[in-house]
Amino acid sequence: MQGPSSITSYVAQRTGTALSKQQLMRLNDAIAARIGGRPEELYLEHLKSTRGAHELAELMASISVYKTDLFRDEGQLEAVRSYALLPKAKERRPLRVWSAGCATGEEVATLLILLSETGAHPESTVLGSDISNHALGRAQAQRFSPELMRRVPEVLRGRYFHKAQDGAFELVGLLKERASFVRHNLMDVPYPLPPGGGGFDLIFCRNVLIYFTQSAFEKTIACFAERLAPNGVLVLSAAEPLLQPQKDLELVRHAQSFMYVKRDPSVPPPKPSAPPSAFDTGPRRAVTGEFRIAPAVGVPAPPAPARRPITQELPVVKSPEQEHEHDGEKLFQLVLEWAAAGASDTETESGLKRCLYLEPSLACARYLLGMLYENKGNKADAASEYRRAMSLLREGRAVATPFFLNDARLKVVVERALARLGYPDR
Repeated sequence: MQGPSSITSYVAQRTGTALSKQQLMRLNDAIAARIGGRPEELYLEHLKSTRGAHELAELMASISVYKTDLFRDEGQLEAVRSYALLPKAKERRPLRVWSAGCATGEEVATLLILLSETGAHPESTVLGSDISNHALGRAQAQRFSPELMRRVPEVLRGRYFHKAQDGAFELVGLLKERASFVRHNLMDVPYPLPPGGGGFDLIFCRNVLIYFTQSAFEKTIACFAERLAPNGVLVLSAAEPLLQPQKDLELVRHAQSFMYVKRDPSVPPPKPSAPPSAFDTGPRRAVTGEFRIAPAVGVPAPPAPARRPITQELPVVKSPEQEHEHDGEKLFQLVLEWAAAGASDTETESGLKRCLYLEPSLACARYLLGMLYENKGNKADAASEYRRAMSLLREGRAVATPFFLNDARLKVVVERALARLGYPDR
């Protein structure tokens, strides 16, 4: 008889996910709630049938992570705006954008606003796809709570949203009309096509692939590359770097971000229309990390409030016994937030070292510290941190963090890092 392990294995295979302990618990709870009195082998057959497709989709959605808000990772959005959107908007043609794994629609709304703010053709569109019908239902409404709107500047709220009596913010109809949605599992081919066919100018897939197995990760990247138009841009999250060269994709680095371009040999690569430190939208101006917008043309924006160095924000820890007061995992999340907001390498390095002082078994912090050393050209120290992370992972002593790479994925990227440096994995 096939037990629940066969069902969970099948769901994991269909999602391409290396299940974490928390995801496995959620999945088992969802299975128990649905299986009723049916024999387990019959329930598995049902999930594999056409009739069980919807129920399988809901099980797969139960292990998905929906945690986002509008204008998330402003530094990355600025890089996309200056490198991809502004140059392509000057081509005076409709742009085709895909938010893969769009969850409840926050990224779709963000992309629609960015297209408008950069003066893209009014027939430009954004496709949102997700594995969950429930999430897509919410995404189609394009209504967001005040908490999800916290990064959106007040001027953009007034320009692009209606505020309902219940306090929710709904995207204006003119932009909502430019969005479409489709249920799609990234493990299934063929992948969606933009309206009218061809390829996408921009594909966003952030904080989705970090949960994938290595084979699922590579398959998805290859499919994305196939669906990109020539000189199209693929955007992943900071935790999902392609650590080895990918066919047809070229890495483009920015101060606070990176992206991948499908080069067309006959077309010169686009050039940033503004430095990555500015979010210039003609008469309106916003600054990376603040999305500050000037009130009118010719009126200078007020100076941004000074940001205290990360070393002043992080707690001073005197001994490992104080770990109960300053949790290393929470501190690691703070360090990542600062890094995404533009902290210097020196500040980030200092923060990571404090995390490891609190929790030496935080393998993800060791991995990122190794990346910092590698970027500085210090290969020996980088390899040392990568090897320490690998030892923790192999010995089962690594402390996991739910907002970063799962252990299986982290092990893969550490192996790749050591191979990239040319150091043996001993």
